[in-house]
Amino acid sequence: MKWKVCGMRDLQNIQEVAACGPDFMGFIWVAKSPRYVGPDFVIPTLPVNTKAVGVFVNETTENIITLSKKAGFSVVQLHGEESQTEIDTLKAAGLQVIKAISVGSAEDLKLKDRPDFYLFDTKKGAQVGGTGEHFDWSLLAYYLLDIPYFLAGGLSAEDVEKARKLPGLYALDFNSKLEVSPGLKDIEKVKEIVKQQ
Repeated sequence: MKWKVCGMRDLQNIQEVAACGPDFMGFIWVAKSPRYVGPDFVIPTLPVNTKAVGVFVNETTENIITLSKKAGFSVVQLHGEESQTEIDTLKAAGLQVIKAISVGSAEDLKLKDRPDFYLFDTKKGAQVGGTGEHFDWSLLAYYLLDIPYFLAGGLSAEDVEKARKLPGLYALDFNSKLEVSPGLKDIEKVKEIVKQQ
């Protein structure tokens, strides 16, 4: 089971979490987020098996590509209304693309875009990600594409066993349930996830 820890910001905490061996580590470039890393943030060197992910909402492809080179990420996670054209532009620049979808009903899973991965999170009004709550996983039966997906939405170590049985699941995405405060992860909680692997 692949896994991702998102919303990283503190340099020492990044190194501590990285030592636990996540497959992906997410860094948020969204100014409204309490986990925003800031425009000049540069991702520290991560273990070779941990991919850095830049998280954005309706940012221009030009800015994302420029920042990927400056900050050091190879995967992009999009949480806005980005089009297939924008996805293709990012792919052409050598980036892997995760498209986040807020799930509240079966209709939300009738998808046409072709990113490298989808990420399914919990729909809560106009909020973009970060709800800290599960959605109804039985809705995933309505997801019919062959594109693998990340599962997000208030996940903790207790969810791993049940989640790993979901068809098409590629990785679990952990964030708020691991935190002491926004952007700061409790290493003992991260280690609990490692034990589930």
